[in-house]
Amino acid sequence: MTALGIIFICNKLMDTSQISISVLKVQGLLHGGIVRDDEEHLLMMKSLTVLAPLLLCVTLLFSSLNVASDSAAEALAILKWKASLQSQNHSVLLSWNTSNNPNTKTSPCAWFGIHCNHADSVTKINLTGYGVKVTLHSFPFSSLPNLAELDLSTNELYGIIPPKISQLSKLTYLDLSYNQFSGQIPPEISHLVHLQTLHLAGNQLNGSIPREIGQLKFLTDLALCSNKLNGCIPASLGKLSRLVSLLLYNNSISGPIPPELGNLRNLVEVYLDTNRLTGPIPSTFGNLKKLTVLQMFTNSLSGPIPSELGNMESLSEISLYHNNLSGLIPTSFGDLRHLTVARLYENQLSGPIPEEIGNLNSLVYLELGENQLNGSIPASLGSLSNLKILHLRDNRLSVQQKTNSSKLCKLSCYTILEKRNGAAVSFLLLHSFSYLLAEKSNNLPQGICSGGSVEYFTAADNQLIGPIPQGLKNCTSLKRVYLERNRLRGNISEDLGIYPNLRFIELSDNELYGEVSSNWGLCRSLQSLFIARNNLSGTIPAEIGNSRQIHRLDVSSNHLVGEIPKKISKLTSLLYLYLNGNKLSGSVPLELGLMSKLLYLDLLLDLPAKNKSKIEWKQKEEN
Repeated sequence: MTALGIIFICNKLMDTSQISISVLKVQGLLHGGIVRDDEEHLLMMKSLTVLAPLLLCVTLLFSSLNVASDSAAEALAILKWKASLQSQNHSVLLSWNTSNNPNTKTSPCAWFGIHCNHADSVTKINLTGYGVKVTLHSFPFSSLPNLAELDLSTNELYGIIPPKISQLSKLTYLDLSYNQFSGQIPPEISHLVHLQTLHLAGNQLNGSIPREIGQLKFLTDLALCSNKLNGCIPASLGKLSRLVSLLLYNNSISGPIPPELGNLRNLVEVYLDTNRLTGPIPSTFGNLKKLTVLQMFTNSLSGPIPSELGNMESLSEISLYHNNLSGLIPTSFGDLRHLTVARLYENQLSGPIPEEIGNLNSLVYLELGENQLNGSIPASLGSLSNLKILHLRDNRLSVQQKTNSSKLCKLSCYTILEKRNGAAVSFLLLHSFSYLLAEKSNNLPQGICSGGSVEYFTAADNQLIGPIPQGLKNCTSLKRVYLERNRLRGNISEDLGIYPNLRFIELSDNELYGEVSSNWGLCRSLQSLFIARNNLSGTIPAEIGNSRQIHRLDVSSNHLVGEIPKKISKLTSLLYLYLNGNKLSGSVPLELGLMSKLLYLDLLLDLPAKNKSKIEWKQKEEN
């Protein structure tokens, strides 16, 4: 209600009060001008009843005038801060100005990014993501007594966070993240006793985390990630009993993880990764029954993984990779029925993979590579029907003959064996399922790609024998295949099919036989084909000239016969061509001179001299 409205009502009440007082006076005269004590009391009460609205009217009038005065003061204080902006004409702040009409009060409530309560006092400022460049030095902390939410995130604010920010005594939400603030987090921030959200992520803040933050008993979200903070995690954070989200990742925080964090039973997500934390993972984390995400990777944590982590019944993601953790993978992990991601690679974990891992029906990513795991890959992994990535490389694992992979239908890739440091280890790279085969059982599983979604298949540099897996023939999802340097046998023209997505295939240094199939000309995405040093026979099919996008072709050191097909000159993208070490005959097609991008050609054939000169000239020209 405006002051003018209140004055109008007061005038009406004044007229009514004058009439009522006159009536009271007439009543007194009718009694002979003599008023008894009880009548005097009654008269006084009636007078007060009549005057009460007038008193209320005066109170409202003065209150209205004070509100208008306070609102104008807040506006002027905000404008003073605006004046410190490096760009005064910032488009989103054009509404921040005083009115040119002298009869109109100055109020910030209609200004962009500012919200007020019913009394026209500022309660919220939101300027997130507008590129505002300014410090908080002139921010009107003391002039905004009712400010509850301040969001200045994703701007270009710089300088320090002033200690006088503590004057915003009603603040519940503070977001200064993704700016350029430097200096330390002021301990005075603990005076914001009503604070529920504190986001200071993505700045250049340094120093340690103030232990006083543990006094913010209403805090639910704490994000200090991606700064330059150091020192230890204060044990006082364990007093934040309402905390739901704790984000401290990507700093230089050192020291142990306080066991007191296990008291925060409302925690849903914890990100402590990419710091310099040392010592063990506290067993008290087993108390965090509501926790869904636990990220502690890229630290220097040591000791065993506590079996108590198996009590985190809501856990969906756990990432402990790139630490110094040792000991066994707890069998209690099999109780984490909601787990979808488990990344434990690059540690010093030993012992077998627990059979209980096969209970994790929701598991999508299981990455255990680069540890010291041994024993057989448990057959129970065959029950993980949602698994897409299984990473086991650089361990000492072996595979059971009866391992059931038929249910692994959602795997997008198999990578089998890789040799690392002279030891046979298991494998997986990107999008892959992998097998490690023991020395007594070094055949590739025949059911590979039974789910029809394998894209990358790696089993290079092993002593694998036997045929190429039958499942690969119709595996049209294949993009890259690495099977080189093994002892694989089989008819290559029968065991492989047509692959519309295949870009790279390396089959060199095996014991494959058969002919170079004309189907390679139907692999429209093929860029690299390596089948060198096998036992291939027959001729080079003319259809191979249809693979016009191919860059590298190596069929050297086989038993190929016949002439070099003229259509090979259609490979206009070819950079490297290796035909040496075969029994090719006839002359070199003159059309090879049209292959303008060719960088390297190796024939080493007993050819007529006139054709040799053309090839030698071509090589010199490219060099």
